[in-house]
Amino acid sequence: MISLTIVMKKHPSARQLKYAYGIMNESKSKQQIALEAGFSPSTARVPKLIENKIGFKLAKAELADQAGNVALKVLSELQVRDLSKMTNSELTATLETITRVCQRLAPLAPQKI
Repeated sequence: MISLTIVMKKHPSARQLKYAYGIMNESKSKQQIALEAGFSPSTARVPKLIENKIGFKLAKAELADQAGNVALKVLSELQVRDLSKMTNSELTATLETITRVCQRLAPLAPQKI
């Protein structure tokens, strides 16, 4: 009797992490980010070759978790501050930062069909 064992990847590669971080934080093309992450030019031309891998999905989840923790820390910090002592420009800058974080996380949210 032949037994098949499926080995699930538990950790993303360094290249996958770098690529996932790049698409969340850079305004460059996916191809350029892939090249900078260390992928070959032929792989970089077709981002789906990277994005369809389990390791990349794990990298996105890991980065989303880290970003979520940062957002919670910011929220906690704002809750203990006396916002009446902050200037309008400080409040606006804080809101813009939180908005950018949310926009970067939106593509990482699971898509409902």
